[in-house]
Amino acid sequence: MERMKNAINPLFTDMTWGAGGSTAELSLQLATHAHDHGHVSNMHLTCTNMEKDGDPKKAVHEALQACVENGIRNIVALRGDPPAGEEEWKAAEGGFTCALDLVEYIREHFGDTFGISVAGYPEGHPNAISEIEDPATMSEAEKARSSSFDGKVFSCKDDDYKKEMDYLKKKVDAGAGESDISHFLPFKFLSCHSNVFAFRLYHYTNVF
Repeated sequence: MERMKNAINPLFTDMTWGAGGSTAELSLQLATHAHDHGHVSNMHLTCTNMEKDGDPKKAVHEALQACVENGIRNIVALRGDPPAGEEEWKAAEGGFTCALDLVEYIREHFGDTFGISVAGYPEGHPNAISEIEDPATMSEAEKARSSSFDGKVFSCKDDDYKKEMDYLKKKVDAGAGESDISHFLPFKFLSCHSNVFAFRLYHYTNVF
């Protein structure tokens, strides 16, 4: 960590979180270690299958409290993946149903203690990307989001893409309403390097 800090001095250091909290203890240890060595720790936190002692939110709350106690102030709020061996994600009864719920929970119980990031899909949610039967009917935006495989063209249609962006805006607004378009990486850069982007929830204006 010290070598990394001295060599490249990153703006922040990301620590991922295993599905269902499978790496919770290690993620917290790594985030704390990075913080103690001068890094700005940016810890991912999912709300999938985080039940403890019969309470579907207790493990999440304890993880956030541990962050407070160890000086970690940046959270990437995510829904999380389905449990190992399952393809479909299902919310626990009385638990979180999406990342928006997690953002709202953090603000309700921890106020402005944390800076929160959320994730979105610059090319559309994977579940909404489908084969385009007639590529000639695509809008310019759909063409920009499209990709080809095995002679077929796939894209997220405009209506579905709007739903994804509207949901992203809800998450941003739930954390704090200011954003700045200059903090987005160019779309083509995002498309080439990842299908997910992080979005800061504070100190920004006029994105939407």
